[in-house]
Amino acid sequence: MTAQEQIETLLGRVASGDRTAFRKLYAATSARLYGISLRILRDESLAEEVLEEVYVGIWERAGQYRTAQAAPLTWLVTITRDAAIARLSAERAAGKAAGPLEITERLYAPRPGPESLAQLREEARVLETCLRELPPGRADMLRQAYLYGATYADLADNAGVTQGSLRAALRADLIHLRDCLSR
Repeated sequence: MTAQEQIETLLGRVASGDRTAFRKLYAATSARLYGISLRILRDESLAEEVLEEVYVGIWERAGQYRTAQAAPLTWLVTITRDAAIARLSAERAAGKAAGPLEITERLYAPRPGPESLAQLREEARVLETCLRELPPGRADMLRQAYLYGATYADLADNAGVTQGSLRAALRADLIHLRDCLSR
């Protein structure tokens, strides 16, 4: 069973209220989702809060996951990204700035093992290959949105297009990426 199939199975069990499956889902996905939240928010405590909110939401809405719409990890990443961006927007509106990690926290962060690193490298290679298939500049827009928390409004302003047309283009790009990654 692939990692994606395991996550999908766990989501199904979580939807039926299986606490053991929820613990396994957390163990399998929390590091990656925390990394996404931390990359966007650049503040450990905020990233942890967002992660907690995300998993509460997953517990409550696991039954809403549909395999035809997205891969399970993509669904979880999207929920996390959206929650982190919403928190970042709220922090900006409140005038609070997220500070960088302390150097000691960076030094003592847990490191993935050799097998995990090999898998991550392969996933990154496949993703980069798929991103190169997109129209020029659009892969960079996806990176800005999904890795650095840029909003559709920011991206549309920078590109000189309407938010609606940008959303449509990026949605088409995400569908292309999903199809490319599932090959």
